[in-house]
Amino acid sequence: MTKSPYDVSEENLASESPKSLTIFTNIFAAPQKAYEDLKYAYPVAFPLLTIVLLNMALIIALYATIDYEWFVDHMVEMQAGDVTKAEQDQMRQGMEMMSPSMMGGFGAVMAGLGIAAIYCIQALYFVIVSGITNDGFQFKQWLSFVSWSSLPSLLGTLASAVVVFTSTDGQLSPESLNPLSLNELFFGMNAIEGMGNILATTDITMFWSIALLTIGYSKWTGKDTIKSFMIVILPFVLYYGIRLLFI
Repeated sequence: MTKSPYDVSEENLASESPKSLTIFTNIFAAPQKAYEDLKYAYPVAFPLLTIVLLNMALIIALYATIDYEWFVDHMVEMQAGDVTKAEQDQMRQGMEMMSPSMMGGFGAVMAGLGIAAIYCIQALYFVIVSGITNDGFQFKQWLSFVSWSSLPSLLGTLASAVVVFTSTDGQLSPESLNPLSLNELFFGMNAIEGMGNILATTDITMFWSIALLTIGYSKWTGKDTIKSFMIVILPFVLYYGIRLLFI
């Protein structure tokens, strides 16, 4: 395999490695510079923990605010078409046994693990591509790349937090929480199932992240924009294609 094109010797790291806050600023203001800077140290902890912890905090805040009785009814109603009445009653009893704080804690942990797992899968995809193209990049570099490129998702997290903290009745459904979702912005479909659920779980910042991934991949590998976009977009096409098959 080709040697990694980035020299990460201690001398270079000490003299050239940019601060994470500088990269954070440049990801939004000057992405070309951000990805150039990332070649020296490709830090993972800052972007990954920022995204994970803020999403966990959002879920904890949601369950601290939510009308829990209404929420239980809502969740049971979501399953009404797929399960029997006895199974609905069993689900209701199970949820009522847990306090809002317990549900919030469990949901926060699952969300944090889910985000980390998704980013690891994306990074593994790029590792496989690197194995094919022989560009010398490894897992940690790609995990850093994916994590930094996902920072625009924080806008959706912050927008959801505004919804939580401005709610007056606590009747907040998780699938309709993000005001930047495609469903909330443009379609207004039933967010519980089918195409509405896909649109409700996709927000406009995803397109920003895809653009960043394309810019960064082109910057790191030297491939042109079209080839970079095709490589970047493939996992998204597969993901949404699979979801559409199950509508």
